[in-house]
Amino acid sequence: MINIENITEFLDGTRIPYKYQGNKNLTIETYASIDNVKAKAISWIKDVEKMNSLVIEEIKESIIVSKEAENIGFEGLNFIYCENPKEVFFTILNHFFITETSKEYKSPNSVIESSHIGKGVYIGHNCYIGYNVVISDNVKIKNNVSIEGKVTIGKNSIISSGVIIGSDGFGYFQNDEGKNIKVPHFGGVTIGEDVEIGANTCIDRGTLNNTEIGNNVKVGNLCKIAHNVIIEENVSVISQSMIAGSVHLKKNSYIAPSVSIMNQITIGENSIVGLGTVVLKDVEDNVVVVGVPGKIIRRLEEDSL
Repeated sequence: MINIENITEFLDGTRIPYKYQGNKNLTIETYASIDNVKAKAISWIKDVEKMNSLVIEEIKESIIVSKEAENIGFEGLNFIYCENPKEVFFTILNHFFITETSKEYKSPNSVIESSHIGKGVYIGHNCYIGYNVVISDNVKIKNNVSIEGKVTIGKNSIISSGVIIGSDGFGYFQNDEGKNIKVPHFGGVTIGEDVEIGANTCIDRGTLNNTEIGNNVKVGNLCKIAHNVIIEENVSVISQSMIAGSVHLKKNSYIAPSVSIMNQITIGENSIVGLGTVVLKDVEDNVVVVGVPGKIIRRLEEDSL
């Protein structure tokens, strides 16, 4: 059981601004979505206006993480008020409820040719790690992962099951007889620190230079990152997106699910590419682009972001 004092002491240590309203002797045992909120649980809500639809009896002994709202009408209930409820809720869950610890492990069912593997590395079942692969400390590689060629993975990164890193990209030219001739790939893949690569994603090695993925990049499931792509720090690429060859994603850009970006395109800093967009030309900094083909619908500097 976790009492509210444990939670508030933890939040004080994170220096995340918050305010607690409610029973100072409350204890919780679990977590729940706001749609299934129950006693002795902690939940979070994105839209404060939806609070009125909740059954008060079900949340009297719960903690709700929420933005503060005037006249919410729930006196006597228990709230952690903060600016970013999602961040605070999952920060609490990560600290109090995740029991999985990072441990060093190499499955006997995996083929590991590399001798350049750091401390605390976890390698799951049925993986292949090639001779030239360099894996830094505390990297977690789940099951059925193939990593080949000149690949470097930075500290604390997570490679989910089914990922393929370092295979050749789709590169061909036609000779005088009209036959497709494969372009050899001499480059590799560099992956920074605190990167997460989602399940069944494929990352191709570069033709001459490396494919590069910067620090704190998050890539969802079933994505394709082609040869020579450069992804700068803090970029998010969400599930089922296709990033074609030599694309450059600048820092803090956000690529929504099922986006397709044509080869040799640049996506500017802090820009957002919306759901299902097909990008056929460069995107400038600080804009939102949506549609087929993608067009600017909003400039983020106007929103003071």
